[in-house]
Amino acid sequence: MAYSKPYLTVKDQLALIKSRGMIISDEALAESYLNKIGYYRLSGYWYPYREAKQVAGITKVLDDFKSGTKFSEIVDLCVFDKKLRLVFLDVIERIEIALRVQITLQLGKQGVDAHRNPKALHPNFLRQINQKTGKSQHAEWLARNDDAFDRSKEEFAKHFRTKYFGEIPPIWIAAELWDFGTMSFLYAGMRKSDQIAVAKTFNVPSFDVMETWLRSINVARNICAHHSRFWNKPSVVQPKWPSAVDVPDLGDIVGDTNAQTRIYGLACLCAHLLKSINPNSTWLPRFKSTVSDFPSSTVVNLKSAGFPADWDKTNLWS
Repeated sequence: MAYSKPYLTVKDQLALIKSRGMIISDEALAESYLNKIGYYRLSGYWYPYREAKQVAGITKVLDDFKSGTKFSEIVDLCVFDKKLRLVFLDVIERIEIALRVQITLQLGKQGVDAHRNPKALHPNFLRQINQKTGKSQHAEWLARNDDAFDRSKEEFAKHFRTKYFGEIPPIWIAAELWDFGTMSFLYAGMRKSDQIAVAKTFNVPSFDVMETWLRSINVARNICAHHSRFWNKPSVVQPKWPSAVDVPDLGDIVGDTNAQTRIYGLACLCAHLLKSINPNSTWLPRFKSTVSDFPSSTVVNLKSAGFPADWDKTNLWS
């Protein structure tokens, strides 16, 4: 079935928004934002501002906007989301670099090619087969690893390919081209003893908790890196939450699935990991400052993104 809705010019889009009840105080400025940001992208931010009604016990979201909805407020939320993505990319970069070092150090104890050696990894990494490709998880990971090195234009990669033609790069060189997803994939395939050793360096109580944290952070990293809407988008990965006894600093949202899978939960994971990497980092106060700039709204609020009342006064953030 072909998509049947007509193409709308920016002026058409503006007229449509106005007809549905959105307040636009400066039409020329609104047109400018629609030209620069796009109607469809902005619609993700104004979705909560749409009216809703119950139909046979099911909530149906309508096209009309709630009374008092302002276009300027939607833009403010979009701008805030950009600031939020940037502050998260900063902390994720620090975690990514530290994780790369720890995985390299741990596997490197077993040889310069431990990442390629099946005996240095968990047996399930070889046993589990992708039914579509017929390859083991390890084989798929190696293909990703080798492709990244073969395609790399980094000077160190070009130098190695030239000087050691046909040789396989050692783990500490190969690791420099691993992205967060590649590392979290490899971490999941490491032996439990090695996973535990890496987790302990970040003060994470168990390997399975660490594994879900890395997958959750990787999802967030991809959203932020691709400039997608980040604000209040629930994570597709449910991170395992340690008990308040194991990690007291994360105890304020134990059992709160909504908080754990929203922005606040992700921020807590990153803050906890960062404290083990650099206890004197200025990221925590910068994150708090960014959140304090949340735009004024009668519809959306920090609570919907998992932030508890007085969250910034908890032990983790104070």
